[in-house]
Amino acid sequence: MNSPMPLAVAPPWAALKRLYPGVSLCLVLALAGSFLAEHYGAPALLLALLLGFGFASQAGEARLQAGVGFCARRVLRIGVALLGARIGLTQLQEIGWLPLAVVLTSVPLILAAALWLGRWLGLPAPHSLVAGAAVAICGVSAAVAVAAVLPAGRLEERRLLGVVVCITALGTLAMLGLPPLTALLGYGDVASGLFLGATIHDVAQAAGAGYLVSDAAGDVATLTKLLRVALLVPLVLAIGLLLHRGQRGAGEFPWFLLGFVALFAANSLGLLPPGLRELLVSASQWCLLVTMAALGMRTSLRDLLAQGWRPLSLLCALSAALVLTVMGLLALLPVA
Repeated sequence: MNSPMPLAVAPPWAALKRLYPGVSLCLVLALAGSFLAEHYGAPALLLALLLGFGFASQAGEARLQAGVGFCARRVLRIGVALLGARIGLTQLQEIGWLPLAVVLTSVPLILAAALWLGRWLGLPAPHSLVAGAAVAICGVSAAVAVAAVLPAGRLEERRLLGVVVCITALGTLAMLGLPPLTALLGYGDVASGLFLGATIHDVAQAAGAGYLVSDAAGDVATLTKLLRVALLVPLVLAIGLLLHRGQRGAGEFPWFLLGFVALFAANSLGLLPPGLRELLVSASQWCLLVTMAALGMRTSLRDLLAQGWRPLSLLCALSAALVLTVMGLLALLPVA
């Protein structure tokens, strides 16, 4: 009579015991990355990734594999679901039609260019799609969100890591190099904000670059960048539905997208209290940090470098194409 209770309780405890070593190490690396980022100003996600590289040799240990794998896949999906709390239509109410025109034109063009150029370079289509989303929308967050909805096995982890490392470096270079370019081009505050918000990959980098020009340019850059981030919702949904359509097994459908959409809708409707929203956004960031540490542990630098010049060339070409596209649009639109 007493046997069913241990059977019901044992599996969860057994699973926790099996996951604990790997999850604990990934969490420690995430904490270390966050600490270093606060003190040295480097991107926390990149630091967690680099720390993970340092423990790549330990990832092969049997006691760590289950937990590290859990962080690399399951925790990633939780983090992507919680990203919905960061995005809301109410953030974009003050944006006029000019940023909308720039973003709705440039983002699809870059995504299409990524697939075409990636095929020309001989790269797998999933890799090109992740790279295109990273450039066109919001850097690392877009890359991991798109990678999370791809069917298992469609994208090698080393390819995702290559995109993460390179897009972070390119975003930093853009933040430093594009503000002086706006002065050379003779852009005013609005045009400068549009240009920076539509071309720089990370939200913080776009906002920081805008405020380097002026307060007005910073406001426009931030709002324009948020509009790009908002496009992550339909993109991730479309990819998830298209790639999983017709597959056998309901378990293959990325159900975490429902949480993503639910939080996005709740945030857009103002249903999330500020405290809860900040908590969810922070939890999402920590999930992504833990994931980056796990992905770093699961990929060796040799495998990363073995990808060759093509992945970096793709990202550089797409970033340049985005800059030129936005410059062309600003030349055609009536921008102050």
